[in-house]
Formats: sequence, C-alpha cells, structure tokens
Amino acid sequence: MIVACAMVIGAGVMLLMLYKSQNAVMYSATSSKAYGIAEQIEEHGLPGVSRSSMDPTSGVDIIQVLDGSNRVVYASPDPNETPISQVRPAPGEVARFETRVPGRGGSFCGAAAGTEHDGEKYVVIAVVGASTYRHGVLITGTILALEFPVVLAVAGLAIYIFVGRTLRPVHRITSEVSAISSTDLACRVPVPDSDDEIHTLAVTMNGMLARLERSRDTQIQFLGDASHELRGPLTTLSGILDLADHTGTDITVDTVRSVLLPEATRMGAVVDDLLLLARVDERGLPLVLSDVDVDDLVLAEVAAARATGGVTVRTRIQPVRVTGDATQLARCLRNLVDNARRHARGTVVLDLAAGDGAARVTVGDDGPGVPAADRDRVFLRFVRLDAGRPHGGGSGLGLAIAAEIAAAHGGAIEVGDSPLGGAAFTLVLPYVPPFTAGVGAARGRRVGPDQDEVSSIR
Repeated sequence: MIVACAMVIGAGVMLLMLYKSQNAVMYSATSSKAYGIAEQIEEHGLPGVSRSSMDPTSGVDIIQVLDGSNRVVYASPDPNETPISQVRPAPGEVARFETRVPGRGGSFCGAAAGTEHDGEKYVVIAVVGASTYRHGVLITGTILALEFPVVLAVAGLAIYIFVGRTLRPVHRITSEVSAISSTDLACRVPVPDSDDEIHTLAVTMNGMLARLERSRDTQIQFLGDASHELRGPLTTLSGILDLADHTGTDITVDTVRSVLLPEATRMGAVVDDLLLLARVDERGLPLVLSDVDVDDLVLAEVAAARATGGVTVRTRIQPVRVTGDATQLARCLRNLVDNARRHARGTVVLDLAAGDGAARVTVGDDGPGVPAADRDRVFLRFVRLDAGRPHGGGSGLGLAIAAEIAAAHGGAIEVGDSPLGGAAFTLVLPYVPPFTAGVGAARGRRVGPDQDEVSSIR
C-alpha cells in the first residue's frame, strides 16, 4: 500500500509537470511567432512583411492578422475571416490564451501580439493544436497505468522475499527463546552471519540468557550457602534442647552463655546480613547522608578491636571528613577490621589518609594474605578462602556487604599486600578537601607502640 501510494503520487506529479512543460512549449512557440511578425509589421507595415515569415512553422498551425477594426487582413493557411480569439493586447504586449477554432476539433493554445504602424493598430494571432501535445500526456498516463500492476507485483514479491529472509532469523530466535525453560538456561539463540540489527539482537539475547543463567546459579548457590550457614547454629541449638528434653536435664546458665547465646547471635547476624543484601539487590542500599568524620569511625573500631583482644592494633590516622551514611560506613569498617582480626597472626594496622580526591582507609594484617587470583572473588557472597577453619571463619558475607556499602557511596574496596606480609583492604571514598587558607603545619604525636598516631590540621 505504501509503494502504491508513493507511485500514484509520483505519477501524478510527473504527469502534471509534463502537462505544464507541454503548455510551456506551445505558448513559447506561438508567442515567438506572433511577436516576430508584430515587429516586422511595426517596422515595415503589413505589406512589407515577407510571406515566408507569415506562413505557419513548426509549433504554429494557424496565423491571423487583425487590423484596428478587428477585421482579418491576413490568415494562413486557411482564408478564415472569423477572428480566432477576442484577445486584443495593446501594442508591444503579448497575451496567451486557449481557444477553439471553428471547423477544427480540439482546443488550441496560442498567443496574440499587439503592434502599430503609421497610426494603424494590428493584432497578430498564432495558435497551435493542443491535442498533439496533450496526446503525449495521455499516452504517458496510459503507460503508467499499465505498468503500475507489474511494478507493484514485482515490488510486493521483492518485499516478501527480502523482508521474509531478513525476519527468518527472528522467527528462529523466537522459537528458540520459547523453548528455553527456567531450568535450562544454558541454551543460546542462533546468531546470523549478517552484520545487521538481527545479529545485534541475537548477541544481546545471548548475553541476557548468560546473565540469567549466572543469576540463577548464584541464587541456587546463595540458597545452599545460606542454608548451610543457618544449619550449624540451628543444629547446635536443637541438639542441646533435644538433649535437655530427653534427659530431663536443666540447661545451665553457663550453657546459655557459652553456647546458646553465641549461636543465636551468630544466626541473627547471618539473617541480618541476608536481609541487607536482599534489600541491596531489590532497590539499592538506602543512605542517610550527612558529614561524617571518618577518623572518629576508625578510632571507634580500633577501641572495639583492642577491647576484644587477641591482636595488637596499630593506627596512623589523619582527620578526614566525607559525606556519607555514618551507620553504614561504620558497618563497612567493622567488617574490614573483623576480617583482618580473623586472619591476623598478631597485628592489625589501620591507616587513614586523604589526597587526590579520595579518602583511603587501609586495614592490613600479618596473616597469610589473599592470592592475586582470589582478590576479586573474596567479595562474592559466602566465599571464604579459609573454609577449612573449624569455626570463627565468618559467614562469608562481611566483605560482600562492605563492597556494597562502598559502591553505594561512590567508592570501592581495593585488595593488596600489607607491609606486614598479609592482606591489605583499602576503602576508597570520594573526598573534597576543605578550604585550606591560613592552614598551619601538620603536627603528629605517638604514644606508645600500641596507641594512635594522629596528625591534625590547625
């Protein structure tokens, strides 16, 4: 339908232009002839005009000369005494018209030129039959009308073949996608060899299927790991309660404090971590932004780690203030410090500094470190490189949560080697330096080998 409408419009425009062009040819020929005779009459009078110039030529069929009384004083080729047209232009002017000639069929197009000689006015009329010219327009229209069905048939067949060939891969992709079930995401759609949008669609579809497959595998692994993490505390709690029920033995306060409460706390922490990660996956991590003194957060985590004991904590802290969520940043630091404490042999180092548009909190330890091949994997959920430890290895969610918190603040966590020989986890946050006009020299202090070195700016 679109091709047919375009062809009809194109044909109409072409016939109209051909019609106007033929009219222009007719009026040009008759105007030239009438004006040429009128000039000769003006110079020499009617008797002085050569007979050859008064005869019809190519593009002119009839010539008449009228005097001031509208009498035909010359007519060629027929001695017709009736004026062809009533158009009477003034001397020096040319008028165009369309008329009919008595005794001749069809319409005629012509021109009338006014002239004057010795006070006598004349009008020279030259006309040509329009049927010959317009017959060409009719023939052209007829040919176009006969060609239209053929052209439309060829165009329709070509569209059917080429569009069908183009969309055939889409049909195969649709069939393949319809056959893929939620339990078999390993299938991929066929990718055509053509370098076009269909090829791009197939590649994009395969990429989406790959992401869905990875997501499904991650969910399955996530459910398995979560079940495993929760099964341990539940087994301990159920075992003690079942033993007390069967033996009638009272559960002592020592058992509650040493076993039941730690296991319940551990299970609650895993559930809290899972809920946080579920919220992050659903709608991102919500933040309550404010100005946060990162050095205060670091010192608070240092105090908690020293109070827990087990490792020596050394620090080097520069006062830094960023915009962020204090609660989430504190949780991120706590997870990094807890991870360092679990892997350290005896020493943990915290270093806080700012520069080059970033605040960096580095938590290092003297433990076994993280192999280069595993430095990206440690941030995956339930991944533990120390899975062989019998207890206390963590749930494998701490670093994943820390990475999510850093990303929500527009930062990241980098893994490297600590100067102590273990691993160094660096929290990198966006940082805008404060106004430094009139700032004096930095000063620092060190109090003992196990206390803080704090540099401040006055």
